[in-house]
Amino acid sequence: MRHLVTVILVMLVLGAVVTGCDGMRHYDSRLTAADSLMRSAPDSALTIVDAISRYSLTDDGDRAYRDLLLTQARYRCYITATSDSDINRALAWYRAHPADREKLTRAYIYKGAVMEELNHPDSAMIYYKTAEATAAPDDYFNLGYSKMRIAVLYRDQLSEDSAAIINLKKAINCFELINDTNYLISCYGRLGGNTGLNAPDSNEYYLRRAIELAQLSNSTKQYTYKSKLAGLYLYYFQDYQQARDLSMDVFRNGQQFSAERQFYYYAAMSYLRLGLLDSAKYVFEATPQPTDAVDSMNRLDLIAEMAKAEKNPIEYSENKIRSKDIQIQIISNKKEEKLKKAETDYHRMQAETNTQGIKSSLSILICVLLLVALSALLLAWLAYHQRCTINKQKDESDAIQKELAVSIKELQEKQSKLLPDQNVVSRLVGYRLDALNELFNSMKFKYTEENGGNNSKVRRILSLASVVNGLSKNYRALNIVLSDSFWEKIKLSLDGEYNGIATFVEKNYPNLTTNEKHLLYLLCCRISPQIIKICMNYTNWKSVTNNRSIIIKKKMGLDMSLEEFIEKYMNNEL
Repeated sequence: MRHLVTVILVMLVLGAVVTGCDGMRHYDSRLTAADSLMRSAPDSALTIVDAISRYSLTDDGDRAYRDLLLTQARYRCYITATSDSDINRALAWYRAHPADREKLTRAYIYKGAVMEELNHPDSAMIYYKTAEATAAPDDYFNLGYSKMRIAVLYRDQLSEDSAAIINLKKAINCFELINDTNYLISCYGRLGGNTGLNAPDSNEYYLRRAIELAQLSNSTKQYTYKSKLAGLYLYYFQDYQQARDLSMDVFRNGQQFSAERQFYYYAAMSYLRLGLLDSAKYVFEATPQPTDAVDSMNRLDLIAEMAKAEKNPIEYSENKIRSKDIQIQIISNKKEEKLKKAETDYHRMQAETNTQGIKSSLSILICVLLLVALSALLLAWLAYHQRCTINKQKDESDAIQKELAVSIKELQEKQSKLLPDQNVVSRLVGYRLDALNELFNSMKFKYTEENGGNNSKVRRILSLASVVNGLSKNYRALNIVLSDSFWEKIKLSLDGEYNGIATFVEKNYPNLTTNEKHLLYLLCCRISPQIIKICMNYTNWKSVTNNRSIIIKKKMGLDMSLEEFIEKYMNNEL
C-alpha cells in the first residue's frame, strides 16, 4: 500500500513538473473554443464570449483573454467600438506577462483597430507597428495581418498609396507562407483597386489574382473584384466587351454580394459604348435608386449618355451640368472633410500636448519635491553627524583634561616633595607644570569658545546656517593654538632633564621643521599620543606614531628608536 501511494505521489509531481515546464498557459476551455472559431465564424465566437461574464472568471489571465477575444470578435463582426477599456485591460495584462507573445501581438493589433475606429489614426499606426515589431518571426498570420492593417490605414486615412502598396505586398508574402486564401484575396483585391499603382496592367493582374482565388474557394468576394475590374476595363482599357461581360456576371449572379454598386452603371455604359441602347436601358431600369452622391452622379452621367445616343442634346447637356454640379459638391465635401479631420487632429494633438505638458509639470514638481526631501534628509544626516562629532569631541576633551589633570597633580606632588637644595630640579618641574597648565587652560577655553560653553550649538544644529557654517568649524572644535611660551617652557624642561638635548637637536638637525621639532620635544617629554594629537592639531592620534618614525628614520637618518637616541645622547655616544 505504501509503495502504491509513493508511486501515485511521484506521478503527480512529474505531471506537475511537465505541466509547469511546457511554457504554455492553460485558459478556460470556452475561451479557447471561441478563439478557434474566430477566423472561420466570428459571429459564433462573439456569441460564446458574450455569454461569459468577466466576473465569473477567477483567473486574471482568463479575464485578459476574454477581453481580447471580445474586442476581436466585435471587430470581426463589424461592431464599431465606442470604448477601448476592454482591450486596454487585456493589453496591460499581456504587457506584464509577455511570455504569450502571440496574444500580446494580437492585443497590440486590436488596440490599433479600436483606436482607428475611435478616429485616432496616428495612435492606431503606432500600435499596428508595435504589433509588427512584437510578433515572432514565424508568426506569419499576425505579421501579415498587422502589415495589411498598416496598408489600409496608409491608404484610407493618410492617403499614402506608395506605403500602402509596399505593406500589402509584404502581407501577401506572409499569407502565402501559411496559404491563407481569405486574406490573400483581400490583399490582392486591395492592391488591384489601389489607383496609386499608376499601372493599369498591374491593377488588372492583382484583381484577376483575387478573382481566381475567390472562385477556387467559392468566395462571394469574387463579385466585388469583378465590379472593380469591369470599371478598369471600361475607363482605362476601353475594352467594352470585357467590361460588359464582367459587370453582367455580377448583375446576374452577385447583386446581393458585391459592395461595388457601380457595376450597374458599368454594364449600362458598356452596352452604350457597344451601341446597344436597348440593353443599356434594360440595365438602367433594373438599377436601384441612388443612395449617395456618387450614385447620383453616375446615374446622371448614364442618363446623359443615353440622351446623347438618342440624339437629344438638350437632355444631354442638362444632365451633364447636374452631374458636374454633384461632382463639384463631392469634391467640396471631401475638402471640407479633410479640413474637419485636420482640425480634429489639431485639437487632439493640442490636447495631447497639454496633457503631456501637465505630465511634465507633475514630473518636475515630483522631482523638486524629491530633491527637497533628499536635501532635508542630507541636512538631518549632517546635523546628526555634527552632533555625534561634537559629543565625541566633548568626550575626548573630558578624557584628555582628566589625563592632564592627573599629570599636573603628579608634578605638583613631585614639586612639593623636593628639598630646598634641589632648586634646579624644582625649576625644571615648574617649567613642565606651567606648560601643562597652559595646555589645560587653552584646551578648555577653546572648547568653550567653539561650542558656546553651554552646548547651545547642539541645540541649534538643525538650522541650515549652523549646519553650513559649522561643517568645517565643528570638525576641529578641539584644535588649539599654543603660544611660543608653551614651547619655550617645554624646551627648557627638556634641556634640563636631558642635558641640552633640545639644543643639540636644533644645532645638528637643521632640516627639521618647527612642527617636527615640537613633536620631537613632546615625545621626549613622554607626553601621551592623545595629548600630543591635540597639541599638534592632528586628526588622528596614529599620526603621532607615523610622524615620529618619519622624523627619526628619514629626516634625522637614525636607524634606532627615540628611546635609543636619548640613551646614546646621554652616554655621549652621538
